Amino acid sequence: MNILAIETTGAAASVALINEKGEVSVEISDQKMNHLQNLMPMIDILLKKRELSIDDIGCVAVSEGPGSFTGIRIGVASARAIAQALEIKTIGAPTLKSFLYHANDYKGIICPIFDARRNQVYSGAYQWIRDEHPGKSKNESPCRKEVQASYRELVIGDAYDLPQLLEKLKTILLKESNVSTALEITFFGDGIISYKEQIIDWQNASLNDNIRVLFANDKIRLQNASSVARLALEYYRQGRMKSLYDLKPVYMRKAEAERKLEEKS
Repeated sequence: MNILAIETTGAAASVALINEKGEVSVEISDQKMNHLQNLMPMIDILLKKRELSIDDIGCVAVSEGPGSFTGIRIGVASARAIAQALEIKTIGAPTLKSFLYHANDYKGIICPIFDARRNQVYSGAYQWIRDEHPGKSKNESPCRKEVQASYRELVIGDAYDLPQLLEKLKTILLKESNVSTALEITFFGDGIISYKEQIIDWQNASLNDNIRVLFANDKIRLQNASSVARLALEYYRQGRMKSLYDLKPVYMRKAEAERKLEEKS
């Protein structure tokens, strides 16, 4: 079984294939905001590289938002069209949560921020939890540990005014720092470009010295279909597939045109 994952919520579209073993292949566009033109050719290239046909896809996943409104619509519509043509199920992968898989060995707090304009961001905060317990296999030594990973959602994914988000993060970080000698938070997403200086000022004014604030490097900073694929595989294992008719965009706020129309009214 292979899951096709589509990511179009950011400036550069990407697609990925993941099998039940968790083996991932990804294709990333080198053009910005050209999703309609590039998406289907990238899927074709990816299938040929894996020596697969379109009929080998057992489920289609899509990064459902938030992000670019146009990009979200393109991704969801494409996923629904593929699912209809192949008569397969879909998976809606929350874009913010997919960033967990940008850093799945990271012990700190993962905080993606997307620039939503007007000093607003789409954001959430997450942290991996790894529970160790003795292996149960008959052939395993009782000293061997098996690690199971889950995550905490420290800040619910939503649209926030930047000061509101930073205040939420401050409360969480100061609380966590009381039980940790060293605490880190890493920011991801295009919001780093617009709000990095404000975040640094907030760090200097609000946080304890044992709290490190980091910014993801360019290789892992933005949305990527490989992370969407990994999250989708977890959802698949949990049975969280849905009909194409139930697959919906997740915008998290109204479009600017809608807001302006309401203001005039």
